[in-house]
Amino acid sequence: MRTKQTGFATITITVLLLAVIILVTLYTARFKMQEQRIMRNHAGMQEATMVSEAALEQVIIQLDNNKDNLDRTITGTIGGASYSATTVSTRFNNSLRGVVDVVDISLTANSADGRARRVLNQQVAVLPIIRSAPDTPVAIKGTMNVSGNFQVAANPNGGGDGVPLSIWTSGDVDINGSGSTCGQQEYTEGRCSSSPFSERGEHGVDILDNDPNFPPDLFEYLFGVPESQWETLRDAATMIIPNCSSLGPNSTGLIWVTGDCAPGTDIGSEENPVALIVQDTNVRINGNVTINGLVFSFRTPGSTASPELKLNGGANIQGAVMSNYDPDLSNGTLMVRYNEEVLTNIVTNDRFRRIFRIGGSWRDF
Repeated sequence: MRTKQTGFATITITVLLLAVIILVTLYTARFKMQEQRIMRNHAGMQEATMVSEAALEQVIIQLDNNKDNLDRTITGTIGGASYSATTVSTRFNNSLRGVVDVVDISLTANSADGRARRVLNQQVAVLPIIRSAPDTPVAIKGTMNVSGNFQVAANPNGGGDGVPLSIWTSGDVDINGSGSTCGQQEYTEGRCSSSPFSERGEHGVDILDNDPNFPPDLFEYLFGVPESQWETLRDAATMIIPNCSSLGPNSTGLIWVTGDCAPGTDIGSEENPVALIVQDTNVRINGNVTINGLVFSFRTPGSTASPELKLNGGANIQGAVMSNYDPDLSNGTLMVRYNEEVLTNIVTNDRFRRIFRIGGSWRDF
């Protein structure tokens, strides 16, 4: 009887131990499965996060490549993982930086297996490099002493409706040479000298000199960047070049020139003009060369250079010319025609607008 009881106890203990082992095994298996699931979800979330960040960069690049279409849906895949982004723009007119578009980007990215999803929101601003189209074909911070020849075709409404504006300066305008300002039609028909608004010894209403309201910082007035921070604008240029020899009719955008600018062929076009900033060096345009756009002869703060600004032999600027110092115009020729289409395009064309992220607008919810 005692032996039977012992055997029964042994079997009972064995069964209990087996049950415990089975329960522990099942619990461990369940725990490991849960651990694997958590790790897989974590890896999927990490993947979705990386895809969302990369996708956001791709979306901003696509917006930058086509700034005329800021309201759209953009989809794509990165490493087998899909994303979709919706962009909605709001335009702000007459801001301190001109016409500004603020774009709200709402992006959803998935992991490759579709188990994880990441949502990002970001705002970007599309800003013009040039705040607004110049109102005058010639603007000089300082005096303008012309002893050579010049012809300037006025902006017919630069001084207000029906009031022409040819030259705008902070100092005196002294016409000692053979030159004149005139209307658009007179310039086109070659009658600028015979039907002038202003000429030697006679200033018309189209010349606004000694203007107390002339901006103290012409560079900032035009580009929205203080003169003391000019490197910021230079770094945003389409290209930085040592001279103008490589430029031609297909050139466009903001072009920063660090050496003498003496082009031998036309630069830019009415549809795709240029904004040339020539830093501390001479501008000499010879022959029948036409520059479509803006020429800004820029003297950097602290520089004592006095570069020349001369157009000879039928050369002319279709647009505007500006300088933040007294340029050397002696014995040269200055032929500038205010071209509204050209000057509008240097503000609105894609090559003259930049995309910037708006600080504090990124969020992942």
